[in-house]
Amino acid sequence: MTALPTSSFPPPSSLPVTSRNPLEGRVLPPSGWWSLIQGQNRKSMRQVHYQLNQLASVLSARGKGSDVYMSQGIFGKRSRRTVDLTHITHAYVDLDVYNTEVMSDGKGIDIVARMVLLDCDDFGIPKPSCIIHSGRGLYLKWFWRQPVPSSEAGRAIAINKALVQSFRDFGADRAAVDMSRILRVVGSVNSRSGNRVEVLWTNDVGGDVLRYDFNTFADEILRPPLARAGGVPPTQPARAGRKDAPWETVEQQQRLGRKLFDRVDWHLGVLADLRRLAELRHDSGIVQVAGAGRQAGLDLFGHLGACQLAMVIPAPQLPAEIEAWGRQILPDWYIDGEFSRHCSTLLDRARQAAAGERVQHGGKNVSPNWTYNKDTLIDLLEITPAEMRQMTRLIDGDEKRRRDREAWRASHTGQDRTAYLADNSVSRDKPWKAEGISRATWYRRQQAAAGTG
Repeated sequence: MTALPTSSFPPPSSLPVTSRNPLEGRVLPPSGWWSLIQGQNRKSMRQVHYQLNQLASVLSARGKGSDVYMSQGIFGKRSRRTVDLTHITHAYVDLDVYNTEVMSDGKGIDIVARMVLLDCDDFGIPKPSCIIHSGRGLYLKWFWRQPVPSSEAGRAIAINKALVQSFRDFGADRAAVDMSRILRVVGSVNSRSGNRVEVLWTNDVGGDVLRYDFNTFADEILRPPLARAGGVPPTQPARAGRKDAPWETVEQQQRLGRKLFDRVDWHLGVLADLRRLAELRHDSGIVQVAGAGRQAGLDLFGHLGACQLAMVIPAPQLPAEIEAWGRQILPDWYIDGEFSRHCSTLLDRARQAAAGERVQHGGKNVSPNWTYNKDTLIDLLEITPAEMRQMTRLIDGDEKRRRDREAWRASHTGQDRTAYLADNSVSRDKPWKAEGISRATWYRRQQAAAGTG
């Protein structure tokens, strides 16, 4: 994206200020928890958790004050931890436009909002569902047609990061991409400017705010920018020691309906697999002992889960997120005792990584964080083929090929394997065995008989 003009830009007409419900048009799940936070700085902030059915009444009573924020995600308990997330209702970008050249010549915030919309047209970016004046900057929000489950948190974060990159010239906050993010409530007052938070523009279609299908939006926004614009892919030298995926391969994967790899999505998916594995092996879903001759017990489950979180959660929030995640699958007595001591080195390494430090490993300069590849995780956890059928990330080549065959069969016949065999008794009964001939010979004889009959 080229730098935005600041002085020669033709002054557009002002955007009308519309009065909107504080829910901003989001589609919400039937139940869950959200958080209301009030205060000017971290030391004075007070956080209260409410059930989702209290949202409208709480915002009506408390949402008009000074410096009032609310969580953007929906959670399964009184928490704002990423590991407790249950649903995602929208994507968002926080534009600190007051720190950029965009407003250096005295433009009004409504003109900047219009510039955002023009940028969307110029660069093929879907227009937001609404634009909110935060009192100083802007919030851009893209609402989903249906609440998105937490299993898609990795892709949701990737979408936020892609949008931040698209609006970087408007001062997009690179840190405001996480699922535990809080933003100012519409109708509240920003004490720094004295301005009230208000909806500047809504993307109305047929009398209702425009909402997007999450998967379609993700496929579009996570594509390479030149692919969105219909351009020709640049020719760049491959990274040393690594072959980048060809442009055609990326396009083919998307045509087949497969998700492109995203690091955050991968690690959060492994966390979900660990929870599912605990449920499969322990009636309560809480890991107690290894059992069944396996070595994968408390320490291993706890360590591998903490390693995944260290790759996606900022170091300052990591200890609390690890504890919250651990209580989902590990007993409280372990969390309150040995687990915190076992995590001490991991937390030190996370702080080193956040500070930009690198370490030597295998002759390479790498991050201090512990990482394990998929095959190593499968071996350490001793995951069986039957268990892999219920995993999303921790699957081997055989299971992947089985899923590919099932997907091919479903796309070509509209049936799964069981239904296909039920409708194709020849494949199930294998009459050539009873006749003592090969399958190919049996079919040739059937074709010959049909031709002469």
